Order: sequence, then C-alpha cells, then structure tokens
Amino acid sequence: MAAENPILQKLRYTRELPTLPTVLMPLLRYLDKPLDSQDLHEIVRLISQDKALSARCLQIVNSPLYACTREVESVQAAVVALGVERIHEIAVSCSILKLVPATKAEIGPSVFWAHSLACALVSRELATKIGYPDPAKAYSAGLLHDLGIAALLWVAPKEFQRAVQVARTDSIPLHEAETKTLGFSHVDAGKIIAESWHLPQELTDAIAYHHNPEKAPRNRALASIVFFSDLLCRLGGIGHGRTENVQAKLTDEPALAVLGQQFSAVHPFDWARFTFEMEAVVEEVHGVVANVYGVTQ
Repeated sequence: MAAENPILQKLRYTRELPTLPTVLMPLLRYLDKPLDSQDLHEIVRLISQDKALSARCLQIVNSPLYACTREVESVQAAVVALGVERIHEIAVSCSILKLVPATKAEIGPSVFWAHSLACALVSRELATKIGYPDPAKAYSAGLLHDLGIAALLWVAPKEFQRAVQVARTDSIPLHEAETKTLGFSHVDAGKIIAESWHLPQELTDAIAYHHNPEKAPRNRALASIVFFSDLLCRLGGIGHGRTENVQAKLTDEPALAVLGQQFSAVHPFDWARFTFEMEAVVEEVHGVVANVYGVTQ
C-alpha cells in the first residue's frame, strides 16, 4: 500500500485550521430536519449567542442580495422577514467568512468567500429548477465545496501557491494544476476535513466529488449540482481569482447524465437562459463582498 501524501497526512492531524464557530454544526444539523419540525426560537438563540455572527448576518440581510423593503435590526426580525431557511443559509455563509487566512495570496478571504457564496446561490437555484428535493442542502454543499482549498492555504500555503501559478500559466483548472504539482487536489483535502469535522455524508460526498460526480459512490445528484454551479461561477469570472478560459460544453458533461437519470426537467434544460439569469446573482455577490470586506472582486 502506497504511503499517503505528506500534506494530506499533515491535514489529518493538524491543529492549524481555524476553529469553527460553535453555531455552524448545530445549524447544519438543523438543515437535516423537516422545516415543520424546526424551532424558530432555537435558531434565533443559536445565531444571537455569537454577536459577531449576528452582526454579519444582519449586514447580509440588509444587502441588495435579499432586497428587504425596510432595515432589519434583529435576528428575530430577519427570520420574520426572510424565513427560517434563508436565515439558515445566511448564518452558515457568515460562519465561513474567516475560514481562509488573511494573506496576500491570490485566493484570499474575499475571493474564497465570493466564489463559495456564488456557488451556493447557483446550486440552490439549479436544484430548484430541476426539482431536487432539498435546495437548502444544495446551498450548503455549494457553500462548503472548496473546503479543501481553505485547508491547503493553512497547512501548505507555498505548495498551494505553486499550483495556483501553474493553473494560471498553463491555463488549466486549479484542481488539474494541483494534481500536476501536488499529486492530489483540493477535493482530497476537503474530504479529510469534512470527515474530521463530522459533516453530514451528503455534504462530504459533494465536497469530495464535485469535480467528478459520476464517480461518487452515493449522493451523485448533489455532487453534480455543485459541479455545474462551480463550473458556471468559474467561467463567469467569480472563481479562484481569475476568469477561466476553459472550453466547456455543458450538455456533454457526465454530470448531466447523472442528473438526467433522476430529474426529467434536465431534458431539455435551457442552459443559456439559466447562465444569463445567474449573471445577475454573480453581480449581487460582488456587491455583498465589497460591502463585507471593503474590496471589489
């Protein structure tokens, strides 16, 4: 049996990763419950006990992304205005704001969060369009799909930066450049972190297989949704710090066959229209990131 890559081995035992906000795991567990069994007051309590998280949530709630007609001043008012599901999404999104170290690397906190948030929103919308039964789960999967990138930025920043440079120089996707330079990609790193954090199996599979969902042993549909969302965001200029010039014909992707086996709405699916609609979402994400981080993407 071949020895495990030393960087992946380091990831299994590292203490260098940031501590997760205590509210994140309870919120993710709530997403596994039917909406009619969720306790609104418990959700408000969970979010409100983290003052920094509450403040960020209200900042996002009052952004153009959610278009509230009047300013929302409390978490409870936010739940009333937007509903439990949306507040879940916003709180989980804000929980990963500091997941990436604040460095001068090409993929810094604002770039990482912009791509994660955009992919989450596109995943939810795609899930809704095709009839996937749990759009909220698709949102979480899109949000957390690049967990491995965050992990590599903490434990192997120099090695990871080399992969970023290869991706730019060779005009190839980042995960291909990682495999070329490191011998593995961020999906491998992400799987290790997802398992160590005891994330739900569906999310772990989406993280581990979002670049080749047809190979997933289970939860292929969710991984396929994230695959398309990630690809559309990267091609749309909200990826890993650059616009990718990858030629992609969405109808030829194996992930489409995976979705087509379960959801009749996929055949036919108007990808041109969907891509056009998501451009507006991407623009709104740029605005939210500028507001939160004080930078433009």
